[in-house]
Amino acid sequence: MIAALTQAASDLSHNPINRWVWVFPVVESIHICGFTLLVGTVAILDLRLSDLALTRQSISQLAAALAPWIYLGIAVQFITGPYLFSSSPHDYIHNPSFRMKMMFLAAALIFHFTAVRATANKSEPLGVGWRRLVAFISIALWMGVIFGGLGIGFWSVND
Repeated sequence: MIAALTQAASDLSHNPINRWVWVFPVVESIHICGFTLLVGTVAILDLRLSDLALTRQSISQLAAALAPWIYLGIAVQFITGPYLFSSSPHDYIHNPSFRMKMMFLAAALIFHFTAVRATANKSEPLGVGWRRLVAFISIALWMGVIFGGLGIGFWSVND
């Protein structure tokens, strides 16, 4: 699979992200804004799950109100992320921080769409202790994605 990805991007000069110097920073900025939207809305929901904020609104109402913004953040990530990856697939694949980011991203998305959503949509809410545990795990997974992404620039293939 790694060889196929590398071969597909072998002629990187035809990729607009490598052809013009301004494209990568613009796409990266959009990627970061989308990620901020995604993690920010998830964090608001996690704070509500743990009863630390927005306690006047029901958890299920807040989850429903935030869902379109979460989906938009995910869409931005799934559009811009592969495009950024295409700039240098070999370097990303061999970067331990990138692999960590992808592992945490998969875990965070799976956890969000299973445990967090199930907890938020319960007609009989779970006790605050269980909700706080779900919120803590969710925040920890998203922090792993953040730190993995930040570390990408500090690791090189030769490290």
